[in-house]
Amino acid sequence: MFREELGNFDAYLPRLVGYIAQGTGRALQVANDRYLQNAAYLRLRNIQIGYTLPQRLVSKIHARDLKVYVSGENLWTWSPMYKWTRDTDVTNIYGSDRDLSGGTSGDGYNYPMLKAVSIGLTLNF
Repeated sequence: MFREELGNFDAYLPRLVGYIAQGTGRALQVANDRYLQNAAYLRLRNIQIGYTLPQRLVSKIHARDLKVYVSGENLWTWSPMYKWTRDTDVTNIYGSDRDLSGGTSGDGYNYPMLKAVSIGLTLNF
């Protein structure tokens, strides 16, 4: 964002100011699509990976089977908006995620997507 004290006069996002039409006392309304953004995103919602150890290894500990697994949720999100601002939570924009916004009637004011990683072990004797 533009900040005069930082001297970043070529910033993509403008400084927030109000414009008043000259002599009319009414706000100037001009159509502008410069900051219209594509809020599409791609998200790795969940992934599960598991492995069953071979019976020849499991039989050494006198077990029937041994399974190891890793599960992850919301591990990665990408959006073309990240080119301009990385701190925008694209999954929380009004109506962009039906799980967060409750279908088409959501308000867009929800918690950001939290990452979760789980690991597990299943051992049967």
